Amino acid sequence: MIQNRRRVGLFSIAAVMIIWHLFCQRAFAIVLDSAQTSQLAPSSYEVKIVESSELDYASHAYYSALLRLALSKTDDSTKPTYLVESRSNLVQERVLRQLNRERGIDVFWTVTSKLREQQAIPVRVPLLNGIMGYRVSLIRQSTLREFNNARSAPDLKRFVAGQGHDWPDFQILEHNGFTTLGTSNYDIIIELLKAGRIDYFPRAVHEAVIEAESLSDPNIIIEPSVLLYYPSYVFFFVSQSKPELAQRIEQGLNIARKDGSFAALFDEYINFKDIEKALNLSERTVLKLDNPHLSEATLDATASEALYLEVLN
Repeated sequence: MIQNRRRVGLFSIAAVMIIWHLFCQRAFAIVLDSAQTSQLAPSSYEVKIVESSELDYASHAYYSALLRLALSKTDDSTKPTYLVESRSNLVQERVLRQLNRERGIDVFWTVTSKLREQQAIPVRVPLLNGIMGYRVSLIRQSTLREFNNARSAPDLKRFVAGQGHDWPDFQILEHNGFTTLGTSNYDIIIELLKAGRIDYFPRAVHEAVIEAESLSDPNIIIEPSVLLYYPSYVFFFVSQSKPELAQRIEQGLNIARKDGSFAALFDEYINFKDIEKALNLSERTVLKLDNPHLSEATLDATASEALYLEVLN
């Protein structure tokens, strides 16, 4: 050990200085190369979103395309924005909690409520132009005759509806006196419907058309006579740590609404005229429900939203 120390001491000061000089030159070259590389390849801005799944029935494609459109309206050419999908597929309330966690997602789209607007930053631009509140029901073919006699709220309250337990729709139905069974996910609701544990599954009109077709089950049909309606809006929600991102999305959506690109994208994915015709909406009995879970700010922001169906005015 003593001999090793003596050997180290034999190095001349000049040799040490040469080694140090070479090290500094190499370090400076690395820093310079890094700076030049950053100038040649501009950094990107990543926005993390939920991943798609088989159960979203192409809704992920619409909302992610709309988010991309909004961001493109305010994009910086020197720092392009990219959407990055997370690898965790969570239920709605867990997704909202992920918004405010480090390394969690940045943006999520979902039906708004007072509680959700406290959990994350809402971008109060309706992504579905208000049609989320037009609800028709998936039922079993074997119960069609019973539903044909249910044309009022009291009639419908004799049946059991199924909803996600963390969906605002669950709370809305319960508030209006409907018997509702809440579960953790979509798959379970469908299985409960098939098994007769619930009687009907209210869905937004654009969802019902796609889902009834995708299920390919002749015993699951769309109830033909009743339309539930309550004001309901899908918003983008943004992490509370990124208010500048929320402002940017809102600005981009408003630009897209003014220049017509929002409407064009909506029509590309959701053709309301075809939906109205397929479901015969104008001929249905309309049951208007109250939604007490909308904030004053949301009511103000959506006051000018036009209703699609004249019968609802």
